[in-house]
Amino acid sequence: MKNRFVKSSLAALVATFATNAFAATEVTVYTAFETDILAKYKNAFEQANPDVKIKWVRDSTGIMTAKLLAEKNNPQAEVVWGLAGSSMALLKEEGILKPYTQKALKT
Repeated sequence: MKNRFVKSSLAALVATFATNAFAATEVTVYTAFETDILAKYKNAFEQANPDVKIKWVRDSTGIMTAKLLAEKNNPQAEVVWGLAGSSMALLKEEGILKPYTQKALKT
């Protein structure tokens, strides 16, 4: 169940930003998740959405947080996924995160 929620969340986020980010065909996702799990999410998403490609930028939570803070005035990522809660709270406090309201998911 948790795995399905994570997949659905990523799909919803990427789909939303893909349509809002200048109708981009490539969506940049900053993440701290390990590379061994990213491939299956990328493959599943790109199969379901062949017009959108995911570009992962992956590093530790600390480095990703520092990168996002440094890019505050010139953001490079459309999606931030898999960072520690404390980092997400800091990014929210700094006004870096854009709120996302999830649409109903098909189950």
